[in-house]
Amino acid sequence: MKIKTSQAKVGQMMVQDVFSMTNQPIVNRNTILNSEHLRVLTRFQIEEIDVLNESGFGTTLSNRKKETSIKGDSAKGEAAKSEEKALNVKPEKEEASFAGLYLQTVKRYKQLFTNWQSGSPVDMLEVRQSVLPVLEAGANVPREILLLHHYATSSDYIYHHAVSVGILSTFLAKKLNFSSGDCIQIGIAGVLSDCGMSKVQPTLLKKSGSLTTLEFDEVKKHTIHGYNMLKKIPSIKEGVLLGVLQHHEREDGSGYPLKVQGNKLHPFSKVLAIADVYLAMTAERPYRSKQSAFKVIEMMMKDQFGKFDHQVISALLSGLSTFSVGSRVRLTNYDVGEIVFIEESQPTRPMIKLDSTGEFLALKNRNDLFIEELLS
Repeated sequence: MKIKTSQAKVGQMMVQDVFSMTNQPIVNRNTILNSEHLRVLTRFQIEEIDVLNESGFGTTLSNRKKETSIKGDSAKGEAAKSEEKALNVKPEKEEASFAGLYLQTVKRYKQLFTNWQSGSPVDMLEVRQSVLPVLEAGANVPREILLLHHYATSSDYIYHHAVSVGILSTFLAKKLNFSSGDCIQIGIAGVLSDCGMSKVQPTLLKKSGSLTTLEFDEVKKHTIHGYNMLKKIPSIKEGVLLGVLQHHEREDGSGYPLKVQGNKLHPFSKVLAIADVYLAMTAERPYRSKQSAFKVIEMMMKDQFGKFDHQVISALLSGLSTFSVGSRVRLTNYDVGEIVFIEESQPTRPMIKLDSTGEFLALKNRNDLFIEELLS
């Protein structure tokens, strides 16, 4: 919906790119507005912008959610059936509906997280009903996964991160040929991977600066907190439990909390580990700026070699490559262009057609440049 820029609020999402006097957007579509964006729009005298009207996108959770008071084996059976079918159902709306559905799910997760902070137990039926629609939709609009980092705000990072990890984990599991049921279980494990953060001091979750060693040790306990929150739930799957407990473990034993390694790691946790790190590095966080998807993948391949399962990394690379040809990007030197070709051997170093000159730039020959951001 179009609104006057003076009426725009922090947290709203741009539907269209905003241009001024050049062919390069000053604010990109899918950007979640913050105070700096609003200052830029005002400075450039942009009088009107197009933002997402959440009520007009997607199927609302209230319409899709069953009564959470339904208990017993029959309810669990229905939930299990819905999980088995979820990945085989096509989205009811066009791709644009995904943004609205995603933001609604983040709001719902935020409420669940607040309840856990207050001491409420995890209701798995409620969790499933809240997140299944977006896990289903994400699996069917994979290009949207590359734009997840645009939606997150630093203030609500933890809620966006949980939902995003669930979506990306479901997508990766599907590419790795897990069964439909296991894909959804992995997605649920992703959403719940940081549920233990609800037992960490809230001041640490909102701290704008880097954590001290003692503070980081406190935050690292969230994996054990999460495991303890879930372990007594009768319907919980072992893979979900171990995924939550082990998603910060590493193949070489350098992770936490138990320094488990190699074949002792549950397959679910190996998927979650990569989804978690990738999304953490590509999102805006309270104490760190977001980085481009391509730069993050390159860092995971080189700087953290041996820490992640290579098959899962390959699935992420495959997804990134398959859905990036034709994307518009901005480079670290601020040049803007379109990805026209990606070499299988160097998927993070594609060929770019530059808008400014029409020339083709092979990033494999320019190690000083990275793709800074996917614009669309």
